[in-house]
Amino acid sequence: MVGRNLLVAVLITAILLGTLGVYLVSRGQLSSEGVTTPYVEVSPVIIKDHANRTITIRTPPKRVVAIGPGMLRLVSYLGAVDLVVGVEEVEKSWGAVGRDYAMAYHELFKDLPVVGPGGPGKPPSPELILSVKPDLVIMSSSYLTYVDPDKLSSEVNATVIVLDYSPVTSVDLSLFYDALKILGKVLGREERATQLISYVQSLLRDLSNRTRGLSGTNLRVYVGAVSYRGAQPFTATQSPYPPLAWLGIGSIVDKLGRRGFINVDFDYLIKEDPDVVFVDEGNLNIVIQDFEKDPLKYCSLKAFRNGEVYGLIPFNYYHSNIATALANAYFIGKVLLPERFADIDPAKKADEIFKVFLGKPLYQDFISGGYRGYTNLAQIFRCS
Repeated sequence: MVGRNLLVAVLITAILLGTLGVYLVSRGQLSSEGVTTPYVEVSPVIIKDHANRTITIRTPPKRVVAIGPGMLRLVSYLGAVDLVVGVEEVEKSWGAVGRDYAMAYHELFKDLPVVGPGGPGKPPSPELILSVKPDLVIMSSSYLTYVDPDKLSSEVNATVIVLDYSPVTSVDLSLFYDALKILGKVLGREERATQLISYVQSLLRDLSNRTRGLSGTNLRVYVGAVSYRGAQPFTATQSPYPPLAWLGIGSIVDKLGRRGFINVDFDYLIKEDPDVVFVDEGNLNIVIQDFEKDPLKYCSLKAFRNGEVYGLIPFNYYHSNIATALANAYFIGKVLLPERFADIDPAKKADEIFKVFLGKPLYQDFISGGYRGYTNLAQIFRCS
């Protein structure tokens, strides 16, 4: 009797130990070979997105889709393109040159499935997003006018977070920093986000230090043909223009008190008569064509007569290329304040910035793609 009871007890103990072993394997505390391993419980990530939605993400996303202006750029800046499983059609149909992130990663993006049209005024496609089975969809706040993020989340069976990173005319980059922090936390790239924010802030401090003691400058400056939603004429500009503002320098249009993208009359430019003109090279051909039709009009401006006309790489293309805008600031500083920027080679500085943001030098790619780069345009606009 005692022997039988002992046998039953042994069997019960073996069953219990076996059950415990299965449990520990499932918890990661015991491998299937019997070697114990530490169990690490992943805490859920809780964020508040830019649509004021509180979102809990319980497991790190491994399959990501970014939709709307600037969202794929943010993912690229954080070095998380390895998570991207689909892109908008515009990433394939639009030329990559001018969008810094696309120039760096177009070879990767061109082979990914399409998850929607992209571009202004075109809502995403839940069916196409669902087809690539993302864990996370990063959506631009510009889509909020026609997309309910909670509904989209249920349609694509994935978490949707909404982000933005300031209007393209904003001098203040605090929303850009916040977007990087949120996305860095969600994607497990917090250290990268912190490093990039620190680098940007160091550039802005450097620009400010170089212009310290100046109450602006006596030079009257105009930036024309600024890129914004399609082809723009010479009279298209922007106020404030961030690369100028980061230097503590204003544009002749700032006094109008109108913020954002604006068009001015050519008569206003003649009246204000800028000393130095910068032309956004995204629309340079339009300016050249207009100049050839009526050179006397342009040559009535002091800057054109004196050969003080310079090219800038466009930074407004499917939201702001922050890296390009910062590079532009250094070139503008070199032109307007050469003594204070004597140690700066604008092309090399641009490549330094591109490498920090995207891991690759891109300055020559802009030139290969049809832009003239940081250069004086006097040979094109001759007034004598």
